[in-house]
Amino acid sequence: MNTFSKFFILSILIISSCEFKEDYELPSWDVGVSAPIASGSLGFDELLSDSTISIDTTSDNGLIFVYQQELVNYSFEDLIEFDPINFDNSASLGNVEIPNISFSQWVSFGEIISVDPFNLSDGAFVDVNFPPFNQQIPGIIQNNVLEYDASEDFHMIYFEDGTLQFELTNGFAVDLENISIKLRTLTDEGSIVNLSSFTIPILNSNATYTNAIDLSDKTMYGNIEIQILNADLATPSASFSVNYSDKLLASVEIKDILMRQAQISMPYQELINDDTTFNFDVGDALLNRILMTDGDIVMTIESDLNTPMQLEYRIPSATLNGQEFYVAREIPAGGSINETISLAGYEFDLTGKEGNDFNTIYVESFAKIDSSDELVTISVSDGISSAISIEGIALSAAWGFIGKDTITESSESSFVDLSSLNGDLDFEFIEVRMVTENYIGASANLNIQRIESFNESSSLILESASLATPFVIEPALESQNQQPIPATSEIIFDESNSNIDEIVESRPNALAFDFEMIVNGDNDSQDDGFIYLDYGVKSELQVEIPVSFKATDIFIQDTVDVSLSVPDLIENGSFSIIVDNGFPFSAEFKMQLINEDGALLTELVSENIVQASELDINGVTSQSSRSELRFPFEDLSDLLNNTNFIGVEATLNTEPSDQFVKLYSDYTIDFTIIANFETLISEETFE
Repeated sequence: MNTFSKFFILSILIISSCEFKEDYELPSWDVGVSAPIASGSLGFDELLSDSTISIDTTSDNGLIFVYQQELVNYSFEDLIEFDPINFDNSASLGNVEIPNISFSQWVSFGEIISVDPFNLSDGAFVDVNFPPFNQQIPGIIQNNVLEYDASEDFHMIYFEDGTLQFELTNGFAVDLENISIKLRTLTDEGSIVNLSSFTIPILNSNATYTNAIDLSDKTMYGNIEIQILNADLATPSASFSVNYSDKLLASVEIKDILMRQAQISMPYQELINDDTTFNFDVGDALLNRILMTDGDIVMTIESDLNTPMQLEYRIPSATLNGQEFYVAREIPAGGSINETISLAGYEFDLTGKEGNDFNTIYVESFAKIDSSDELVTISVSDGISSAISIEGIALSAAWGFIGKDTITESSESSFVDLSSLNGDLDFEFIEVRMVTENYIGASANLNIQRIESFNESSSLILESASLATPFVIEPALESQNQQPIPATSEIIFDESNSNIDEIVESRPNALAFDFEMIVNGDNDSQDDGFIYLDYGVKSELQVEIPVSFKATDIFIQDTVDVSLSVPDLIENGSFSIIVDNGFPFSAEFKMQLINEDGALLTELVSENIVQASELDINGVTSQSSRSELRFPFEDLSDLLNNTNFIGVEATLNTEPSDQFVKLYSDYTIDFTIIANFETLISEETFE
């Protein structure tokens, strides 16, 4: 819309005639009022009002219609999809390996020989016939108790399974006979709990007796006793030397412990120590790296232990700002944790622990008990459970072979709007480029199955030999700052290879587009590539039309503001429009009187035609043509007083009609609207 000058009607009275009569009759006058009321200019802004077309100019100010329409904007969000993964762990104390418990106790030869009638010194030689050693000495050991405090290892164990390995080594120089052994433990109250009793008929000098005792269903307390109820010194079979430091050594090892219940101190007892490998299911893609834009680790951990537990999870292949994913939590006794940790921004190496896999991560899980120095009661059913999952995985980028995929899609969109150029159009030259930008690091074949245009009454299908074979899209490149550099390709449609001119000149308002895209269709070697999920493949139509055409009955219009104050005495008159036409078109003009609500009051038509501008030998306007158009009216006083706007419409036609005309940016139609009002003031008027 142009800005126009507003003019009020000048009260200029031109007396065209005056007669005086001798009999003093009242005189009469012919009165005329003429004044410009508005002016304006019509150009290509009005020719293409409300159009989606932009206008560009060439070096000589020649006009070019420019239009761009997106056909494809596919970002491949569905090309690589990651299902949630879960890595669950559980452990019970019944499955925990409790360390073996070992101890030894002894009694010396000097302690059991309480009477030495011959005052034998240590190291003295004793002949085989020397009394009292020339015969058996019964009961040389009576009720000798060897004690061991195992409370640092445990206070009580009720065994599901386990073995007590008992060994008795005779370090004396003389054999022992009739050895009676009892193994027992004592409760806090001093009550005796027997574990086993057995007899050793003979234990030769420097020999060892072994006995494996099943502890299943037995209860053992931390105070352990080995009771030697009796041992006889056998009759020596050979002379020996007295050594009072010789030992009768009892050794105990409690092993293969599987408990049902225990009261025990468990500092840093390891429950879980696993390396678990997980494979993402991503179809036929072979990815070695991904960058997460969204995703969470959801942890649900429960413990029914009577002691706190330390839990650690580490994903060495997941890093954020160079730091690997690591989480450590303390689970209170009998407590639980429910926690969600964001993985946004984490980069995952998917080559596995050894670096030679695809789509693979590994997770290190570690759990341990730390009851410090306090005793805790534990049961075989006590344990922990952890459910860890990676959910809501959304990628911003992926690297590797991104797989093969066939994408079929149909779309419909608006198209170049030439509706304001109503009339018949015939462009001299039309060129339409289909430009495709590929932002993924993989080649693709784009098969355009249909391009069809629609207007209100008909449709046209684009026909071109260029559409007969798939359009090969080269892979993008990757910049150093991890941004894709698109590979650009284009197909050109013009009058020589298609019917694109018919489509554009039919002035469609919609365009349908069907395509099939095969990603990595020719990548049988599964070469690495990349994809950024914010980027994909874009195709658009770029329409450029040098404005050289033949026009039939194309109209151009504008509306100007006016303010008219018309006396009631005015009964008829006319409007004049002075037109300076810079277009190489002839033009027919109409005027429309419009009220403040935009309603049409009346339309005035001139019988005159505005002539086309004068052209030089190059077909460029050399001089505008000036025309004066007259629009007479009668009895319009009421309408004129209600007129707030005047619409000016010019219908353009090429002269001659079969000649293509090139248009330039400085072409305009300038006009001035003049109001001409006439009336007769006479005796009757005053009466």
